[in-house]
Amino acid sequence: MKRILICEDEKDAQDSLKNILIKKDYEVFTALDGKEAVEKAINVKPDLILLDIRMPKIDGLEVANEVRKQNLNSKIIFITGFQSSQIQQEANKYQIFDYIVKPSSPDDILKSIESALT
Repeated sequence: MKRILICEDEKDAQDSLKNILIKKDYEVFTALDGKEAVEKAINVKPDLILLDIRMPKIDGLEVANEVRKQNLNSKIIFITGFQSSQIQQEANKYQIFDYIVKPSSPDDILKSIESALT
């Protein structure tokens, strides 16, 4: 079973993603802030991290940086409400698999996840 870590500070959005992924038989873990996201990524070693960029304590770019420093092979998909070419360029440094702009349909998110995990 593939492990997915959802790092999203909006609880409703996190719960929605979690419910969708559980129905698809993924093992799902969650984090509400960047610090918790780093800790869970190190402990869980997920196959995939769904990562919001703007989060409390540590932002998503720093989480991605820490994940890479720990040599975790997790694929990372940014899911954010803020589209910026500067952020996309910054994200490329951390080998981000995909960059999804909110709001996005569950089907689009699932397609990206399935593509990342194959």
